[in-house]
Amino acid sequence: MTNKFLLPLLSAPLMLAACGSGGDGSPTAGQYKQTVKITKLDFPGLSEDVKKRTITQMEQAAGGGTGGLFCMQGDDNGQQWKEAAKQMSGALGGQCETTKDEGSATSIDLQMTCKGTGKGDIDIKMTGQANPEGYDSKMAFDIKDPASGETATLAMDIGAQRQGDCPG
Repeated sequence: MTNKFLLPLLSAPLMLAACGSGGDGSPTAGQYKQTVKITKLDFPGLSEDVKKRTITQMEQAAGGGTGGLFCMQGDDNGQQWKEAAKQMSGALGGQCETTKDEGSATSIDLQMTCKGTGKGDIDIKMTGQANPEGYDSKMAFDIKDPASGETATLAMDIGAQRQGDCPG
């Protein structure tokens, strides 16, 4: 499994940046800086050198050209947590089913299973907590290669901290 495989997986979790904002304890409207830290990358046959380079590339890609800055606005009572999961299932393809959803307006505790994606069967776990100045979340992917039957694991911490008001 190569970077061409891993980098598209990274774009899906970044949709969590769309979590709600408002007076319910979730992030307030404004500009945020996102951080992504890969905490586990275990793919069969991936050498230690390639693993280190891949982690660096994925973390840099998460920052994007704007250094990980994005704007959040709107009070949605936690609906954007659910929307992020729905968008992620669409990005992965296959048949995705939510097997656990115990989140709230300020927290996410979600598990999904996607069968028949172009990358194999994928189990996804997301947990996190929002606050008026940002959020911290954890995501883990277990990916079963349909050809070999081997399982790969990718886990990351995703956070964001409010930087101020959105420009313009």
